[in-house]
Amino acid sequence: MKLQRLTLKNIGPFLDDSIDFATFENSASQVTILTGENGTGKTVIIDAIRKALVGTSYQYKNIRSIRRSDNFLLELLLAYNQQDITLECRLNERSIEENFQPYVNGRHYNDIQNSFSDSRYTKGNLWIANYWTSQNDHSPFHISSLDFIKPEDYLQFSLTGIQNNAETTKIATFFDYYKSSDDPNEKLEGEFIFNKLKEIFKISLYNGEFVHVERKNLLPIIEQNGFKVSLEKLSSGNLYLVQRLVSLLSQMYSVYKLNNLSIEELCNTPGILLIDEAENHLHPKWQRTFLNSILTMFPNLQIIVATHSPFIVGSVEGSKVYVCKPHIGYSVISDETDIYSNKPINEILSTEVFGETSPFANEEIDKLLEARKNAIEQGNKVEENRIEEELLKINPQYFSYLDIDKIIEKIKKK
Repeated sequence: MKLQRLTLKNIGPFLDDSIDFATFENSASQVTILTGENGTGKTVIIDAIRKALVGTSYQYKNIRSIRRSDNFLLELLLAYNQQDITLECRLNERSIEENFQPYVNGRHYNDIQNSFSDSRYTKGNLWIANYWTSQNDHSPFHISSLDFIKPEDYLQFSLTGIQNNAETTKIATFFDYYKSSDDPNEKLEGEFIFNKLKEIFKISLYNGEFVHVERKNLLPIIEQNGFKVSLEKLSSGNLYLVQRLVSLLSQMYSVYKLNNLSIEELCNTPGILLIDEAENHLHPKWQRTFLNSILTMFPNLQIIVATHSPFIVGSVEGSKVYVCKPHIGYSVISDETDIYSNKPINEILSTEVFGETSPFANEEIDKLLEARKNAIEQGNKVEENRIEEELLKINPQYFSYLDIDKIIEKIKKK
């Protein structure tokens, strides 16, 4: 499955807008980034994609109301099982309830939404789908006994955004158990998957790694900064990445088992990943790297991420960037890839969305930079030099470029 284009008419704050998603056919990466101020519709776009895919499945009643009026159109063009189809979602005229129904060529289309609601329809699908919210589960991590992954259930609840703590423990303990098989083929398979599990912990933790599963209580043990702790003791930021990447690995394992694929291709399984406000749990350092970490592990995923973070906006080379812009009574979706993609963080911070005039949240520096700009425009060299000396005193490392002319003159004299 691969998303190609989304059209929204009278959906949420949008009157008539569309998005062409990043794919390998039109971009250097398959990452589409949605940004904008609060309340401009970023999450509505994510919810619209979910609505189109799952239709009226009872498992997804948590998707909020997103239509603006009865006269709406939610249209999703996608590649699905080697064919291009367009899902047209509209109100079911036979029901008084809001009831999004996907249609293809005027006929109700069940195939996709059945995959998300009925395990009998998952075999033959060579793709995964997952949805990450900023919410963490607060239930216990403990499981009472060793449990097994049921591959046919891999899409059940996958777009609800629920990352269950006990499910993470179950997956980790199962892969740990799998590698200890006495059957040579199972052992080889289990070791391959377990090593991928260890990679997930390594890229998700600062100076940490997955060590083993304690047999007495079936809790995964992690060593971090020289200390051994159980999975449940990790910080919310560490857990955010670990849990969600483990969920992706489990889904890819399921596709591999259902279709008898090559084990070497397990992590190359394609699919879609929807992410909403990951920055709520991540330090700016991790915001810069987490999307690339996902793609390092799972390179064929198509990612659509809604974010307020300038670090995430500028983190992936070749991504597409759309800005949701507010107007009185509605919002518009603007393709601003040229403004945001492949740009340094200081340039992104100076854009309209993020509202900073410098890479510093410092009023004094902002005023000095504005005064320097005015002095240059007025040709006042004395004032320009005075301001530059002030800036160099405040931050000599960052503003060292202001001394470039003096440095060149010294070189010439030598």
